[in-house]
Amino acid sequence: ARHVLNQEQSDTFRHPSLMHKKVSKIVRHINAHYMDPLTLNNVAQKFNISPSYLSRIFKQATGFTFVEYINNVRIREAQSLLISTDEKVIDISYSVGYMSISHFGRVFKEMTGYSPLEFRKRNRERSTSNSN
Repeated sequence: ARHVLNQEQSDTFRHPSLMHKKVSKIVRHINAHYMDPLTLNNVAQKFNISPSYLSRIFKQATGFTFVEYINNVRIREAQSLLISTDEKVIDISYSVGYMSISHFGRVFKEMTGYSPLEFRKRNRERSTSNSN
C-alpha cells in the first residue's frame, strides 16, 4: 500500500538528517521540561508536526516511544533525588512531572524493580557501607 506523504514527511525521507535534527530538538525540549505536563499532542503542536509523525520519527531516531523516553528521563531524575535528598516521595513525584503518586510508583517499580522507598533504602545502605 502506498501512502501519500505530506511535505514534512517527504522532506524528511529525502533528508534523514532533518528528521534527526528535529528529534534532537524535541529530545532537548523534553530533557529541559520533563517536569512539565508533556503529551504527544502538545509537543507535536509546539514543533509544528502531527502527533502520529512525531511518534514515528521519535521511535525511529531514539529507539524509544515518546512516553518511554519521558518516563526514562523522569525516573532517572527521581532516582537521583531519592538518593541525594530527604524529600518525600510524593514531592519528588510531583517535581519530576507525575501528577499521580500511584502512577509514579507503578512506573518507577516497572523501570527499576523497586518501589521508590525500597530504592532509596537500598541505595542509601549501599552508599553508607561503601564509605566505611
